[in-house]
Amino acid sequence: MADVTNAPKIKTADETGSGMDSREAGRRRRASVTAEERRYLRRKAVADKVWPFFRAVILIGLGFVIMYPLIYMISCAFRDRADMSDPTVMWIPRHYTLKVIAETIDAMDYWKTLGNTLFLNIGCSLVQVFSCALTGYGFARFRFRGSRLLFGVVIMMILVPTQVISLPLYTQFRYFGIKGLFSLNLIDSRLTMYLPAMTANGIRAGLMIYIFRQFFKGMPRELEDAAYIDGCGPFRTFVRVMLPNASAALLTVFLFSVVWYWNDYYVSSTFFTDTRTIALMLTNLDNELKMNLFDDPTVQISPRDQIVWKEAGCLLSIAPVLIMYVFLQKHFTEGIERSGIVG
Repeated sequence: MADVTNAPKIKTADETGSGMDSREAGRRRRASVTAEERRYLRRKAVADKVWPFFRAVILIGLGFVIMYPLIYMISCAFRDRADMSDPTVMWIPRHYTLKVIAETIDAMDYWKTLGNTLFLNIGCSLVQVFSCALTGYGFARFRFRGSRLLFGVVIMMILVPTQVISLPLYTQFRYFGIKGLFSLNLIDSRLTMYLPAMTANGIRAGLMIYIFRQFFKGMPRELEDAAYIDGCGPFRTFVRVMLPNASAALLTVFLFSVVWYWNDYYVSSTFFTDTRTIALMLTNLDNELKMNLFDDPTVQISPRDQIVWKEAGCLLSIAPVLIMYVFLQKHFTEGIERSGIVG
């Protein structure tokens, strides 16, 4: 057996290249550094140690600013009204109670209102996503006379606020039909929300059409060419080929549509007087509380006492959306990245 102790020592890379060990090479490099370079290295070392601290402070501060409304909402929703007049109570309630939540649920008729909102919200969102996807696909893949003018109208749908066209829309739905033949009153009917969604004219429909147009423009044309060779027409190609490959954009637009319909107050209050939604009930929560808790619409409740009920109502109104986002967060983030909204 060979003597291991007499085996030659393997040199490191520094020793092989320059004939000196790494410690000696480091000493020589430090000796050759100029005074300006030393000052730069010292500043860099200080910045590397201080920047993580400032970054943490900035992130914590921004996180607190963003989370402050939700934290305050939860704090007020589960405290007794007496705690609102106690100057020592800031964030943590002195008297925990579920009474405020229960009273707010009764005042808002929460479960029935939630069912009405979901029926109106989910239905309109599904219909609008399909109609906007079809419209966006048409703008992305087909060239026809007046296409640029019509796409300019889509851009105007994004820029022009709903308040500008609310009066013509109300008149249209109040006397819906053909003049001289028939006329229908669609006010207080869900058709006032479904009809615009079916024709890609619902809430924020212009932005949804734009998102779909950008997404379909980025898809390869070979998919459609293969479908045309197999005998598919344009509409069948859209349904069988393009829609299954646009799942990310469909989910993103659907979630946006759900949130916008959920938070809508202006359009709903324009067309509805009897139909109850979460947004409408939250807006009229003050009157509903007076009727359900005190049986007197003229009773005066101090603004400080109203805070607990209003914060509880806000918490109940956003709870379904938060739960939906918790389960769909991953798909929502991926959809935003793939749909061309950012980047």
